[in-house]
Amino acid sequence: MKLVEITEVRIYKSKGEGAVKAYASVSLDGEFVVKGLKVLENENGLWVSMPSRKAKDGSYQDIFHPTSREARDKIVNAVLDAYRKA
Repeated sequence: MKLVEITEVRIYKSKGEGAVKAYASVSLDGEFVVKGLKVLENENGLWVSMPSRKAKDGSYQDIFHPTSREARDKIVNAVLDAYRKA
């Protein structure tokens, strides 16, 4: 199975002082764009949250998520690399 190529990452730095450091969009194979990824920081460092929405029960559900660990790592690493360069 061929992994999707990440063709572009755009970073939109947050102006606030909270946990959200930036928002990101990722282009996949130059054909699809996923918006709403978040770069967050906690006591363990930076991490990336996939786009999500709040469910009726108050929990959050991802509206986009990779189906394999390898694909998730590829997206997370691309977003964090772009964030560090921005």
